[in-house]
Amino acid sequence: MTTVSSRDVQDIVSKLSSDKAKTREEGIKLLNTWLEGERSVGFCRYIGQKSAVLKPNEIPHSETWAFLITLLVQCASLEISSSKRRLPKLLFAKTLRIVVQRAEDVKFSGKKLLLLSVMRVLFNHVSDVLKDVPSFQSEYGIILRHLLSVRDYRFHTRKRVYCNLVLLHIEKVITSLSGNIIQSNSKEDAFRCILTLHSLLENPPGDFPNNLREDVLKGFVKMFSIVRDEGKISRKLLECVNTYLLRDGPNLGCQSLEIHDAVKQFAFRCWITTHDRGLKDSLIFYARLQLNLTRGAADGSALVEQLLDVVGKDLDQSSICSTNLTWGETSKDDKSGNLKSSHWSLVELAALVFYRACVNTPKVPSAEKRARKEHAAAHIREGIMKGKWLWTAAFCCLAHNYGTRMSKDLLVYWFEGICSTFERVINEANTSHAYDGLLWVLRQTNQFMPSYAMCSLSTKIQSKPAPERGWQTIWSCLMHGLPVFSNIPSVAEAAVLLLGEIILNDSLNAFIVPRDVWDLRLFKRVPSASVLCFISCYFSRRGSQGDLRDSLHLRQNLLRAVLAPLNWQKRSLLNQRMVVLLPAAAFALCSGCASLRLDLKGLFPYCSSMDVPVAAEEWVKREGHEQEDLHGLFECSVEILAKIDHGSCPKVVCQSKCYQNVRLACHLRDALLNEMETCILESLVDKEVEKMLLSDVFYTCALISNFMYGSYTTRVRDEGMPFLYKMGDHLLKLLDFAVSGIEKCCNDIRSNCLSSNCIFEDMGSMVASLNGFVCSPLFNSRGEQNIIDFTLSTAISESLKRLLKALSQLYEECSQIATNFQSDGDQPDFGLLDSVSKSPLKSSASMIMDVELDLGEESKDVDVRSTRQKTVSCIPALTTIWKFDIISLISSFFAVLPLVAWEILFELMDHESDANVWQYILLNLCQHPHWPSSRKFSSLVTSMNNMVDLRSSLKLPYYTILAAIHDLLQNLVSLDTAGKSLMFLGDLLNGVAENDLFDWYGRSKLVDCICNFILLRPQIGQTMIEKLLIMLRDPDYRVRCTVARRVGILFQTWDGHDELFQDICSNFGAKLVLFSKEKVVTESEVLAAGPQPQPTMETIIITLMHIAFFSEKIELEALFMMCVISAIDPCQRELVVAALDNLSRQLQYATRSKYLEELMGSILFCWVACGVSLVSLVEIRDLFVSKMEPGNFIQYCCHWLLPALMLHGDTSGLKWVAKIACLHMASLVKNHFVPIFSICMALHCSKKPGSDNGAAVLQSSILCTAEISENERDKLIKKHMVSIVSHIFSLTSCASDPLLPFFSRDTIVHAIQTIVDGFLDMEDSARSSSVIDKINVFRPDRVFMFIIEMHYKVTAAVHHRHKCHRLAGIEVLINILGKRAVVSSTFSYLLNLVGQFFSCHALQEQCCHIISTLLQTFRSNPSQETAGVLGEQLQFLVSKLVACCTPLESNIGLSGTQSSLVLSLLNQLTVESDPSLYDYIKELEPFPELEILDRVREFHRQLCLDYSPKQHLLKVCNKSLEALHKKLVMGEIFQLEGTMEDTYEDNYCFCDNQIVQAIWTLVPMCGLDDGNRFTALVSDFISRVGIGDPHSVVFRLPGEFGLAHVCSPLNAETSRGMAVHMDKVLSEELLISLMRLLMKYLVDDCVKIIDMTSQAIKGILSTDGGQRALLSFDSYERSLIEVHCKGVNMELVQSFLLEQEKKFDAEAFSLEQPTIWKTQGKDYESWICPLVYALIGYCNDIILRLCQDIVLLKAEVAELLLPNVVVNLAGRKNMDLDLCKIISFQVRENILTESNKLMKSIQVILDTLNNLRLCYVMERTAPPSVSIRREEEMVSILCIMNTISQSVY
Repeated sequence: MTTVSSRDVQDIVSKLSSDKAKTREEGIKLLNTWLEGERSVGFCRYIGQKSAVLKPNEIPHSETWAFLITLLVQCASLEISSSKRRLPKLLFAKTLRIVVQRAEDVKFSGKKLLLLSVMRVLFNHVSDVLKDVPSFQSEYGIILRHLLSVRDYRFHTRKRVYCNLVLLHIEKVITSLSGNIIQSNSKEDAFRCILTLHSLLENPPGDFPNNLREDVLKGFVKMFSIVRDEGKISRKLLECVNTYLLRDGPNLGCQSLEIHDAVKQFAFRCWITTHDRGLKDSLIFYARLQLNLTRGAADGSALVEQLLDVVGKDLDQSSICSTNLTWGETSKDDKSGNLKSSHWSLVELAALVFYRACVNTPKVPSAEKRARKEHAAAHIREGIMKGKWLWTAAFCCLAHNYGTRMSKDLLVYWFEGICSTFERVINEANTSHAYDGLLWVLRQTNQFMPSYAMCSLSTKIQSKPAPERGWQTIWSCLMHGLPVFSNIPSVAEAAVLLLGEIILNDSLNAFIVPRDVWDLRLFKRVPSASVLCFISCYFSRRGSQGDLRDSLHLRQNLLRAVLAPLNWQKRSLLNQRMVVLLPAAAFALCSGCASLRLDLKGLFPYCSSMDVPVAAEEWVKREGHEQEDLHGLFECSVEILAKIDHGSCPKVVCQSKCYQNVRLACHLRDALLNEMETCILESLVDKEVEKMLLSDVFYTCALISNFMYGSYTTRVRDEGMPFLYKMGDHLLKLLDFAVSGIEKCCNDIRSNCLSSNCIFEDMGSMVASLNGFVCSPLFNSRGEQNIIDFTLSTAISESLKRLLKALSQLYEECSQIATNFQSDGDQPDFGLLDSVSKSPLKSSASMIMDVELDLGEESKDVDVRSTRQKTVSCIPALTTIWKFDIISLISSFFAVLPLVAWEILFELMDHESDANVWQYILLNLCQHPHWPSSRKFSSLVTSMNNMVDLRSSLKLPYYTILAAIHDLLQNLVSLDTAGKSLMFLGDLLNGVAENDLFDWYGRSKLVDCICNFILLRPQIGQTMIEKLLIMLRDPDYRVRCTVARRVGILFQTWDGHDELFQDICSNFGAKLVLFSKEKVVTESEVLAAGPQPQPTMETIIITLMHIAFFSEKIELEALFMMCVISAIDPCQRELVVAALDNLSRQLQYATRSKYLEELMGSILFCWVACGVSLVSLVEIRDLFVSKMEPGNFIQYCCHWLLPALMLHGDTSGLKWVAKIACLHMASLVKNHFVPIFSICMALHCSKKPGSDNGAAVLQSSILCTAEISENERDKLIKKHMVSIVSHIFSLTSCASDPLLPFFSRDTIVHAIQTIVDGFLDMEDSARSSSVIDKINVFRPDRVFMFIIEMHYKVTAAVHHRHKCHRLAGIEVLINILGKRAVVSSTFSYLLNLVGQFFSCHALQEQCCHIISTLLQTFRSNPSQETAGVLGEQLQFLVSKLVACCTPLESNIGLSGTQSSLVLSLLNQLTVESDPSLYDYIKELEPFPELEILDRVREFHRQLCLDYSPKQHLLKVCNKSLEALHKKLVMGEIFQLEGTMEDTYEDNYCFCDNQIVQAIWTLVPMCGLDDGNRFTALVSDFISRVGIGDPHSVVFRLPGEFGLAHVCSPLNAETSRGMAVHMDKVLSEELLISLMRLLMKYLVDDCVKIIDMTSQAIKGILSTDGGQRALLSFDSYERSLIEVHCKGVNMELVQSFLLEQEKKFDAEAFSLEQPTIWKTQGKDYESWICPLVYALIGYCNDIILRLCQDIVLLKAEVAELLLPNVVVNLAGRKNMDLDLCKIISFQVRENILTESNKLMKSIQVILDTLNNLRLCYVMERTAPPSVSIRREEEMVSILCIMNTISQSVY
């Protein structure tokens, strides 16, 4: 190598610096002599090392690359300026290009970015030359492409220069394409120009400039209007389009379709015909980009239809052209089913197209819409069922990528298709010996399983095959087919893996493997990972192995096969899967338990079986985020944009469910475990450790650790300890060998004799194997700290520390190599250098691009990407690779020794000089926040701060620092950081936020950092809010989306939501319609400001959606703004609909309409106040209510819209509404007098601004508009008084100053007082919160009606943020009622209603206030009936309050205020209660052992001291079973009451008649919906009765029917009753029982049931029989129901019956249809309720008809009345239907059959038969004077009995 001196360099510099052109030219030639041949290496190394020692801000001296380039730029400029009449000499450009490339070659200097100081000058010079000197275009284009490929360089490009370069090259490309390109050189020049344009688009200096967008779009449209033929030019142009769409596509909005309009003709013409693989890949990528950029069906339906057609053809064509694996190829390397990169991209696109085709709804008429949607799904199903391998591969991708987002009905539809053709596909594969199709069918079914399994759990499928049947079919087919294709490894592996997935996901069925399958070679040879997984799942699954006694031989054979890899001597077969699956399978065979948790999705990743290009290494990702892969595209679909981000959700991981633990016999278990342990220990003894690679050593360590953990979990501790100790010894020996191997490598590096088989050759496997070892559950089992004893644990820890120290030493040796190289330039003679063929360093982009120029048209099928690899043969690059790997190894130890690993890495970072390595260490430190002290954390932040200052001085962004801060904050959020100072970190983040060089990705990361810091330290993070809000108007769409999704954190953290919302709105950068207390912006102002860009409005909608979700205070304003945006801009309606759908779903509303109904009044008032067009309101009516005509929609809105228009004096609006509603304006106002009057009166009584308007409307406006006089108005008020009061209650809000039309509680109280008492000189009476009510508005029956209406509204308000306002109406009602609130019916209803919501954390305080107010009223006005009501509700209320005090797993504790309120109320109900409640308190369940409940618990214990267990049992019925059962178990009930002499006589005291009756009262309750809660307790009671009296165990005698509970399936009538009241279907006793049952439903949770019950009771009490039954009730029972009684009123009964008759749909409930009788797929309630409802529809008994509605909802009532219904029907004649025949036939065919598995249905029918028989016998035996039934009626009864009896026998 020629020696270079300083004089040589100075000679070149002096010539280049000369003023004479000739001398400069000589200098150029002299420089070229040094840059060529053998002299080049020495010269470049000399200059490189001189340049490398420069400090960052130091001025380059004459012997540096930067100085030489400055001189060359001057020389080139002078040459250009002096050559006006000739072309400038190309040598100048060529020399500059060579110098730039050599300066960037890291092997000469060991450092990068040596030209940073001259970048700006160089970019300006290149730009000028390219514009003015065509002859230099080739060389300067290479320079430009090279410089742009370096991220830090391109940030020194001025935006103006960059824009000029882009526009210049666009113009050149269009010019070159427009001309007639004939010469080859012209083609190459055009291609080079396109190449440079591509580089410019791919590497902008930060974000793509906004001012370039229009010119680039127009340029692409022009280019593709010219391009006709395929070739490398068209391919590269399409790559330019793809690059631009990838970089700037989300900011284009619908403008991206302008490009598509120009490209689509060329794209679809070439799609199927082209043979250019590069062009095909570009076309597929283009289609994916365009699909990702389309928002929804409005702009994407046409594109989806085009792609659906072309992709389907492509899949068909590619499937035909592809080569299938045949029988004769099975001996070759099995690559069946592997996807090449081109196929993979096609499959990914097809999955996306299929998904969009199925979920997007085109804007076409409904019939066509349905047809298209069905066509897409059917098209996919047809492709699946054909079994074409690419179709199935596409569906596999569809299931994996979009399965959880697909419609459940579609999943069922496709799964049926898979099941129906599964057997055919297997048979065809076996017949043709072509298995690609079968392989992909197996894979698609495997991928489909998780999505379908989740859907099958949540969806009841009745008319379709059950999912279990489908999986059974697949299992059966595979069991029959596996022997045939078991010798095709890839197919067999996929089949076995699918079988394992079936076992894991189907917990209902037992799957059996025939013995002949176990004899297959597949299970005899060395097992694969899939086989091991299957064995682990199968043999740890209970019920899947048949007779366990015969399984020893099978298990032994499989165990030997499973352990075979341990004895493999040639090469270890261990890998990350095997070290987990091998122990899991072994222990499943030996002990019936899979000791290790199996994450199949982690062990068998999605792409593991596909030949997909491997993702770049981790360090490549550190080079820049811009190398985005196909999976990381930014999706702009409406579905994704409208997704609400409310924190990280737990990932659904398919983990092993094999913890059912098959119970093996002890002798089987011990024999198998002993054999396994012996085999393992023998294999370890025979290991030749010295010949093992370190990766194999670590894999063996991982295997040993997992076996140790399995032994610990399956063995009794004393049994397993010897094995654990022996395994621990082997583990320590292996770790010692690993330490020795690393130390030997260190010595080899020091002596410069590193061999080619050193540890660095196997470093990738070492990292994976060490990760598998340290992640073993032996070290990471939470809650199992004593798996190994202290001595062994300490020894392992010490060995791991020595291993860490050795790795640290190895790292230092590698650093020393690089240091030595930079100091003396000598390269050590490592034999390893010649063998290294891969590098993690990116090869030069210019090299890639120039290679493309050499590809001729004949090489179209060559994959250009294969040329991107570059051999590394330089020490700096090599040592950098080594250091990265060593850091990865050290980072693995964070799992076991976090503090030690952190300290070592931090120390290494302190001494590291390589910026890339330093940054990688920093990332690892921040990802594992385990610093040992606050001083270390401060030092870490200081190090980052120093790097920030350094890069800021160089005007460079610091992505790595930002990524490190991001990782650090993300980890700190999940940790407890209380007490830790994060001030320094906050200052650092503020400093980073000031950098303006970040592109969109960096700014998005910055948003996450700021939000996470606010979560950690709101006080410090408050200073960052301004920066965050500014990014709401960021120029990039993706940044704005990120801010929108994280903005909710601000509302979660601070209380000033109104001010915060105003700040956010002011930072949107767009004028929006707004209504708030502080500011109103009208529609006219917004329209005057002009339209806003579509992307801007989209991110505003996303922001408003998240604000509405996170802030209930601003919810209304945000929703109103979203609705107005959709009204003004039709393009945004689809996004607004999707956003509101997601909001309603997140807030637990069934539909969007139900959600918006809660806010409809306020939205319409804001609508009118802001002057938004009513026409646009009607246009977006589907947003509020689906499929409603304009007139109906206006009527729907009128009760809110008319008051708003009246208050704003909008007469024209009123006329328009009347016109749309097709009514006269006066009639419309009269029809809605109640809401108008109510709102105006409430406004008049409030102190709101504009309250005078309310009075004005009441006094004059309503008179003119409705065309009525004052007297007529007053009559309307009196006529609708109750409705007005009810409506005013509905206007109550919890807020102190809510927006119209809602008011505070005080205002509502005042308004109701004014209306009710104001007409009676209210001023003369004493003012109080309650009303005088001389006009009797608040009668008890009306109060009950008010509460029902409120209950309906409370139920409709699903979310607590809306429910609290409805409960506020109840608070007002209680205040208004005063002492009337404790009327029994009112008191009972209110206690039950409010008590339901104690379980809602947000409503507890409000509920406590309401109940406390009721209790205070009760104490002031006590009565026996009221005390009984409170006593009956006591168990319910106390249990709810106790549950509030019990700690929850979710760690949501009570606040101080809530805790005191709950405890105070609990004390009021117990300790401080009235003595009249003590008997009820005794029946309470035992209180939990909580400190805060000590006082209550002690009080309860003292009360129960004298409480007899017998008394407890007799009172229990459906209360306090747990307390009684506790006494039963403790033996208290069996303690005899009396002396020892009475023992014999009292031996059966527990079976005294009263006790037996009480226990039998409980039995029917076990069949209720909530009966499972105490079924076990009742069974225990019955068993004790049997023990007490073996002579009369637990059977009820026939004569004891009268003792049955009212919900008993038998009639409650006695024989005497039947004889006396044979003319009536229901006896008085049964009617009383029925009414008592209905009384229970008056305190049901469901308001609909309460309402129906109230109506039924009202109707029954209006009959003579009801009045007689009422007389039999005591005062307490009468007080609960007499509110519904107004005496006998047959007119009311007839109106009820007429209404029932109108509602009853005989066709829908036809008795002739078997559907209503069948029990298949139904539970008991869903069977009996519709059946009895339909039967009652044909009855003529008044009581039965009155109960028809409640029967449809309550099985107890249906079961009680069924016998009486049948008796009534048996006696009916003169009907069109022969009911007796129908009933007999349907019972025989559908109920009394062997296929009926619903046993209780049979029991009920038999009980009905007994009732009929009893009726017949009693009638026949009665005296003639008593028997009044006609003979034909008795014949009908006999007919039914005989027909059913024949079915029984």
